[in-house]
Amino acid sequence: MHGHDEFDAFFRADFPQLVAFLCKAGFEAETARDVAAEAMLHALEAWPTLEDPRAWVRRVAGRLLDAPGGGRADWTPAGDPQDDEELAGLVEQHAGLIDLLASLPGRQRMVLAWSLDGFTPAEIADALRIAPATVRSTLRHVRERLRRHRAARHGDQRDRER
Repeated sequence: MHGHDEFDAFFRADFPQLVAFLCKAGFEAETARDVAAEAMLHALEAWPTLEDPRAWVRRVAGRLLDAPGGGRADWTPAGDPQDDEELAGLVEQHAGLIDLLASLPGRQRMVLAWSLDGFTPAEIADALRIAPATVRSTLRHVRERLRRHRAARHGDQRDRER
């Protein structure tokens, strides 16, 4: 179904985004990079059968992180300076959000990371094997929690300005 050239293009395009996705889910950049590399290795092995590689590598990365040992990969790709710059830009773009995400419970963090990556609630539900209503409810709880956090931060900022 998919050829080697298609995998190479997918890897170049999605690896930095997968690392940023894992960072948005609350993982350290080094762990995110290792887990993304391992998920991509699994994708290469399964490549001919994958229908939605973007969702597939995110699902596999999530499983690797849940595995004993935290999903640390023994292999990491050689750093391409262009990839590193793109990765740094993606992570920096979300730096404030990453700190805020760290305060969320695991499932909320993961559902929000999928949502921020452009997946619909139905796609998230399918990928995480949970009910679509659970995804929508989780996103509602996340939005409310983020609103409260933002209101508290703005309140603290106003108190300091006085």
